[in-house]
Amino acid sequence: YVAALTFIITPFGQQFQMLLQKELRFNRLAKIEIVGAFVNTATAILFALLGVGVFSIIFGQLAGAFAKVLLLVIYGLQDWRPELSFSGLGLKGYINFGLYQMGDRTINYFNTKIDHLLIGRMLGAESLGYYTMASNLIIKPYSIINPVITRVAFPVFSKVQNERERLKSGYLKVVQLLSMINFPIVIGLAAVSNIAVPVVFGGEWVPSVVLIQILAVVGLLRSINNPVGSLLLAKGRADLGFKWNLSLLITQVLGLYIGAKYGGTVGVASAYAILLFIYSSVGYFVLIKPMLGSCLRDYVASMWPSFWMSAVMGGIVFSAGIIFPNIGRLWVLIIQIILGSAIYLILMYYFKRGLFFELKDMILKKSTEQSEVK
Repeated sequence: YVAALTFIITPFGQQFQMLLQKELRFNRLAKIEIVGAFVNTATAILFALLGVGVFSIIFGQLAGAFAKVLLLVIYGLQDWRPELSFSGLGLKGYINFGLYQMGDRTINYFNTKIDHLLIGRMLGAESLGYYTMASNLIIKPYSIINPVITRVAFPVFSKVQNERERLKSGYLKVVQLLSMINFPIVIGLAAVSNIAVPVVFGGEWVPSVVLIQILAVVGLLRSINNPVGSLLLAKGRADLGFKWNLSLLITQVLGLYIGAKYGGTVGVASAYAILLFIYSSVGYFVLIKPMLGSCLRDYVASMWPSFWMSAVMGGIVFSAGIIFPNIGRLWVLIIQIILGSAIYLILMYYFKRGLFFELKDMILKKSTEQSEVK
């Protein structure tokens, strides 16, 4: 009950948070979030020292949420002053948009969990453990990387939502950046999995290797499909995203059920990869083309360089694991990681030099901003 107070505190600052995000004031948002995290941790430690017990964590969360909301309100009121006015007609559009967005996110959550639910129900806890480990390894990188870029992409897309060419250019740039970062990580994980899994997790997790290699296809496709949500929201088409995810839920349950029944965990992973490939192909015509116009060639071209460079890197890294089997698995893994990183950076430098320096500047700028915040 006490922890639920967070849901009462948080909404008071959310409007200002969205406005700051819309105006691309991410440096200020970062400072606010860091202060909130610091207050959370300090309060939890203080109450733990006072002997409050498990409630220390809850009090920390409440204090952090309150500090974050307080700063959001203070900063927000400097630029935006709420007024006491009400318009039912004006509110209708926001309600419709919000309901569709809530439905879209709810269904999308189940879409990303249905494979785990089916495996747990049909194949048991052991199979679910192998699959979950493989899935987490593949999905974790893009789940960390993508929000950093898409969080900025949504307000930028919104500002140019009526300028199709600029919107298309921005969207393709986001896809290019995400593929350049995610593709080598995912393909690299698949290439080293037969060595990395027994070294890092132990020999009992070897059945997860083939699942990692199959789910790499899922990781690649989900990493580039993810920005579609920002595009649809920027164009005010949350309804289209809701209908799309609802159709995916229906077909995905059937496809993954068949995979689990006839192929076990490998069948689920294979069915998931096939379904994602179909969804990505159809999604261009249903979601991307109506928003941006015909751009299939440009869309494929935006991610092709990162794919072939990552594939070359992955092939060489995998071969290295075969060539150096007698020097110890740990040393083989270290060689694979160093070799893969060097090959991809060299290929990127020679074939996509402009983007290479763009990513370099972006990383340096991000590091500078974090240093300034600290």
